[in-house]
Amino acid sequence: MLNLFTEIVFEFIDSLQTAATVTAAAVTAAATSSRLQRYYYCCASNQPKEVAKVILKKGKTQLFRGNGGSPMVYSGAVDRIIGRPPPQTGDVVLVADGTQTPFAWGFYNSSSMFCVRLMQHDLTSDPLNVENLLETRINAAIQLRNNLGLPSSTTNAFRLVNSEGDRLSGLIVDVFGDLAVVASSAAWVEKYKE
Repeated sequence: MLNLFTEIVFEFIDSLQTAATVTAAAVTAAATSSRLQRYYYCCASNQPKEVAKVILKKGKTQLFRGNGGSPMVYSGAVDRIIGRPPPQTGDVVLVADGTQTPFAWGFYNSSSMFCVRLMQHDLTSDPLNVENLLETRINAAIQLRNNLGLPSSTTNAFRLVNSEGDRLSGLIVDVFGDLAVVASSAAWVEKYKE
């Protein structure tokens, strides 16, 4: 079965076959397809009722704070994890400084040297809404490539989603004409694929 990311890319490629450039309507149609809506509903229902909190060691927060900070929290920066039950690999977690003041949402990975991939520094949503995150970031990536003139008459091979560069740490999507290759280097991507 195709995963969500592949479906989005295929819808994007299908739109390319009917127009020289992707219009805003095509981007919106791809983002709001019924398949994506079903997927997002599934993701939202997988969220734990109580989100665990990853507390960083004193002095480490500045390395990860804000959109200019590193999106990957290495295990050596973590002081402790608060939450019952403890988070599972791929779960959404709240990341906080040494005083337990939250500053970001991320995805937890118990078996990686990067134990959290930060995804959102805006704490107004509670908890991280995977549906909105994917829709917003993938649409932004598509729009950026359109603004760069991709695809064009001289190339139909390009990177549609560039992991940290498109603020989707661990997800890469390359387009080669009417084919797409989805690559994952993060547990959260594996957890949330169909």
